[in-house]
Amino acid sequence: MKADPIRARSFDAWADEYDRFRPGYPDELFDAIQQRLELSPRPQVVDLGAGTGRASLAMAERGWRVTAVEPGQAMLDVLRARATDAGLLVATIQADAESTGIDPTSVDLVTAAQSFHWFDADQALNEMARILRPGGGIALFWNVRDPERSPFLADYSGLLRRYAQSGEDPGIGRYESVGRDDTRHALESSGAFEPHELLQLRQEVAMSPGQFMGMAFTASYIRAALSAADQDRFRMELGALLGRHGHDGDRPFPVPYRIDCWIARRRGR
Repeated sequence: MKADPIRARSFDAWADEYDRFRPGYPDELFDAIQQRLELSPRPQVVDLGAGTGRASLAMAERGWRVTAVEPGQAMLDVLRARATDAGLLVATIQADAESTGIDPTSVDLVTAAQSFHWFDADQALNEMARILRPGGGIALFWNVRDPERSPFLADYSGLLRRYAQSGEDPGIGRYESVGRDDTRHALESSGAFEPHELLQLRQEVAMSPGQFMGMAFTASYIRAALSAADQDRFRMELGALLGRHGHDGDRPFPVPYRIDCWIARRRGR
């Protein structure tokens, strides 16, 4: 799994929309990470590919000492503004996940929320192992829409695949494979970590049709890969699909997600 830095940085162009429409993560996830890795009450955490801080701020709210690492300036600007508004202290570094500049053996936990699939996996895992203290661990997690729990999402997945195949880059395949074979293989081949665990949780996020449309257009395989004409057609078809499933007006409806979280300890406690 190799890095795609150009596509990864494309999110910077719509940082505000990304922050407004992407779902966050439940407390249950961070409870599980803390329990399984036996973290102290206030662990030192580095959040790689932090984006606008969905995970960074959630961890800071728990009293965890968080450093957010993110290459995109606009993403960091949103993260810093949100932290200030919430009265939270989050350190920030503008850097790539593969080369953070953080001191070696200095942190208890490294996280990557909705971002590991954009990294060069081997280089990023080596960097994680470098900055982790002995016995420290990693948590790589994603919100993944769950079409098995929603007829609407099942139809939406078909729409996505059809349009993604017409774009320059089949990025939907990258989305659909995250949290599964690519991540498993990267962890197993790295040699830097003990045997991993896949934790799976569920959540439902209430979205209005407009919010779902906004979320759809934060996906790189739509926003960055499709032509303007194809984006217009996709928008019309998604609007019609929402209507066929009774999702119109401003009334929110539940969007089921599965959270895939890979947890592993650094070797050499």
